[in-house]
Amino acid sequence: MKKRESLTGVFFILPALLVLFIVVFYPLAWTFWLSLQQKILIAPHRDQFLGLGHFQTIFSSGEIWDFLVITLIFTISSVLLKIIFGMIGALLLHQSYPGTKVYWSLFTIPWLIPSVVAALIWRWMLHEQFGIVNQVLISVGVLETPIPWLSRELLALVAVILVDAWVGLPFMIIVCLAGLKTIPEQWYEASRVDGANAFQQFVYITLPGMKAILLVMGTLSFIGTFNSFNIIYTMTGGGPVNATNTLVIHIYRTAFTEYNFGMASALAVVTFIFISFFVLYYRRLLDKEGEF
Repeated sequence: MKKRESLTGVFFILPALLVLFIVVFYPLAWTFWLSLQQKILIAPHRDQFLGLGHFQTIFSSGEIWDFLVITLIFTISSVLLKIIFGMIGALLLHQSYPGTKVYWSLFTIPWLIPSVVAALIWRWMLHEQFGIVNQVLISVGVLETPIPWLSRELLALVAVILVDAWVGLPFMIIVCLAGLKTIPEQWYEASRVDGANAFQQFVYITLPGMKAILLVMGTLSFIGTFNSFNIIYTMTGGGPVNATNTLVIHIYRTAFTEYNFGMASALAVVTFIFISFFVLYYRRLLDKEGEF
């Protein structure tokens, strides 16, 4: 009977496993195999098996470390902004006061806009000569000359970080707000009776109650932001002077500008391994928190 039940279960999950194999496992295995090959589309006569040659080139080149640092700066900064302002937004929306539903609707606007569209809008708004941001700042007397937001290295990196955080903020607010609603109101009432102020309630009740949710959302946001492509490529294309050239952008350029699919696959494998270690570390944290 148990064997029949097991076979029945396998039969029902077989379609899902087939889809996973076609969409995930096969492309992943092919990428690993391609990373061991010299595969340049515009030079097929040079195709050959290199083994770990691409990986030796990657780790012996200082360029890859520069791109990794840019990726980490972009990812960590954006995730921190999402968590901090996500908590602030959730705390504000958690209160009952007139206009809460209106503010809630305004907070969700960035989430409703496709990331490419949002990046295009911000690219136009931050245009040095015609962008509304410079025009407003000049009209109120903050600036005398336009700022080249997307033409200077540091400013371009800051711009893509802020836009990425703006796009991902609504989802963080929604999840944090859901987490706040799981904390019993009686805890706050008891703390007020004991004389705790708002800051003490936040430190000793809200943060411990939100710890697991913030850990999960921070990790998922880190993975998604680390692999972010649409916003950076639409706004800056990785420039200026590689200032916003993250690993994902570099992989895309290697594959579809240089047509070096072997090297691009090796870079993708390195990125996959890096994120896998991070996920394993995240799993250990969840084990400590008793989530698994």
